[in-house]
Amino acid sequence: MRELYLKAPAKINLALHIKGLREDGFHELQMIMQSISLADRIKLKKKSGGIVVKTSHVELPTDEENLAYQAAEIFFEEHKEVKQGVEIYIEKNIPIAAGMAGGSTDAAAVMKGLHQLFETETDYETMRKRLVTIGSDVPFCLEGGTAYASGKGEILESLPFIGEKHLVIVTPSFKISTPKVYKLYDQLNNKNSSNFNAVLDNLKNEEKINWNLDYKNDLKEAAEKICSEIREVKDIFKNTKAQFTMISGSGPTVFSLYSSRKQAEKVAAKWPRKNDFVTVVKTIDKY
Repeated sequence: MRELYLKAPAKINLALHIKGLREDGFHELQMIMQSISLADRIKLKKKSGGIVVKTSHVELPTDEENLAYQAAEIFFEEHKEVKQGVEIYIEKNIPIAAGMAGGSTDAAAVMKGLHQLFETETDYETMRKRLVTIGSDVPFCLEGGTAYASGKGEILESLPFIGEKHLVIVTPSFKISTPKVYKLYDQLNNKNSSNFNAVLDNLKNEEKINWNLDYKNDLKEAAEKICSEIREVKDIFKNTKAQFTMISGSGPTVFSLYSSRKQAEKVAAKWPRKNDFVTVVKTIDKY
């Protein structure tokens, strides 16, 4: 095998609760993560040596700053027996800095793909331990699906798949820095009361999902202060027949869930803000 094509699906946060600040400076989190059908496409091609990253998006770094590049570095450091290199091409479909783990999912796909390309053995647990050094979302992106994430986001527990749901994803063109959102969150001195366990129990028990439970994203207030467009997007969604609306991660992406694909497509087709990234997606199970 000389080359390999892969999909790298995006994720959304159905819920994000911050329990507090840890001694290491990170935040102690509780999150419900969900994979969606929006995905980057990645091509891996063997070369004589080194790591080369190419991309369809001019704003994406192609050096050591790129998480896919970092994943490849980890792979080659761990597998000295592999005497070749790789060219990575990333067709970017997930908006950058949008709260959907675009860089993390590319890194996870590259790590999985390199094991296939060079026919090396490993297991997901080992890969997760290696990839958490790149970012807290990367371990989830290895397999995706529906999961409960705790710690910094790297401690994962698989949950029953919530089923195929149809969503409209809207990302304003305003890019948000995740560290800035967390910094502002800390400055706002939020005292979060959240019945997160009720949400988790509902999902674990494979009951009919109760979207009226305490689904929250504790970063919402900070993200909206940095990007006021988030509120505008949410206001538009309020006038549709959405079952559920939430900001994903640190934003600025907002998504709404609908009872049918037809309904979601109707909302997307009539979206009034012309500079937003708007797409209809569905939730996907583990991959």
